[in-house]
Amino acid sequence: MSIGLLTPMPLKPLLRISPSRYSALQACALREMWAATGQAPLLPIPPAAHVGMIAHKLLELAFSGRIADENVMQSYWANEVMKHEEEMKNNALEKHLIPLAIHTSNYRVKQVMIYNLIRPLFTEIVSQTATTKKAEAELWVQTKDGKIGGRIDLVKYTPEGICIIDYKTGAITDSDANGNTVKDAYQNQLKMYAFLYFISRGLWPRKLVLIGLNQCQYEIPFDKNECQSMIKTATDYLDDLNSRINAGLNPDTFAEPSPENCRFCSYRPACKEYWAKRENQRGWPADFEGLITEKKLLGNGSFKVKLESQKESVSIRALTPERNVFLNNCKEAMFCNLGKDTAAGYYKEIPMTTGYGLS
Repeated sequence: MSIGLLTPMPLKPLLRISPSRYSALQACALREMWAATGQAPLLPIPPAAHVGMIAHKLLELAFSGRIADENVMQSYWANEVMKHEEEMKNNALEKHLIPLAIHTSNYRVKQVMIYNLIRPLFTEIVSQTATTKKAEAELWVQTKDGKIGGRIDLVKYTPEGICIIDYKTGAITDSDANGNTVKDAYQNQLKMYAFLYFISRGLWPRKLVLIGLNQCQYEIPFDKNECQSMIKTATDYLDDLNSRINAGLNPDTFAEPSPENCRFCSYRPACKEYWAKRENQRGWPADFEGLITEKKLLGNGSFKVKLESQKESVSIRALTPERNVFLNNCKEAMFCNLGKDTAAGYYKEIPMTTGYGLS
C-alpha cells in the first residue's frame, strides 16, 4: 500500500443525521464525516461484519415479502455471500479474507441463528394483506426539515399498541458490574425513532424493542419529552458541525481519539490526532509506525522487520510478501491490527493486519 492512499478527502457538510449513527457521530465526528464523504476505508472490514451486513440484507428482503420459504432464504443467502466475496476479491485489503465461511468465527452457527431469526417473518410479513396489515417494514421517518431521519426495521400494530422493533446482528449489551445493560447507542437510536414516528404518523409507540441474533428481546423504556429533546439536541449538533465545516476548520479538530473510539475505526491510519495521542499509552490498538531499521526474509518466505520511532521500538514477524509488497522499496512503514507475539515489543501479522509504506 502506498502513502497516497492515506490522504483523506476534504470534509463536506452532512445532509442529515441517522439515529443509527448518532452516537458514533458524537463519539468521533471525523470518522463519520469521512465515511459520509465517501472516503474509502483504510483497514479491512472484518469477515464477521460482512456476515452481519448479509444478515441485514436478508432481513430487508424478508421485510419486503420477498422471502416466503426456506429455499428462497437459502438462495438469497448464497447470492449475498457471493456478492460480498466478489467485492472482497477486488479489494487489496480484504481479498485474503475469503471465503467468509472459513474466515468468520462460528460462521455456521451465525448462519443458523440468522435463518431462525428470519423464519417467523415468513408468515408475519408475507401473509398480511392491505386490509389486515399488522406490520410495516423499512419505514422511513424524518423530521420536517429532513435533518434527522432513518429507516425503522419493523413497526408492529398490535391490540396493545404500536411496537417499534430494531434488529441487531452484533452484541446488544455491554457487560458491567450490574450485569448486561443495553448499549446507550441502541437505546438512543430507538428513542429517536419513537419521536420521528410520532412526527410522521401523529401517534406514539407503546413499546420499543431490540431483537438480537439469539432472538432475545430487550424492551427500552422511554419518556416522550426525552425523545423530543434528543431530536432537538441532534439537530443543533448537526447545525454546529456544518457551520464548523463551512468555516474551513482543519479536519483534525473533529477527531476524538480514544482506545474505545479508535479500536474499530477503519480510518485511523490517516488520522494525525490518533497517532499523536496514542504514543506510549496502553489500551490502544496494536498499531505502529516508524523507520525500518532491520528487515529479514525468513526461511518460510515471510518478512521480519524492526520498526523504530522516537518513542518505541517493535519487532514484527510473519509478514507475507503478497500483502506487504511495499517492503521491497521503502524505509518507513506503518502496520495496523497486529497480533501480539511471545514477548513485549514483539508482534506478528494476523488476518486483519494491514501495512502501508510511508516513503
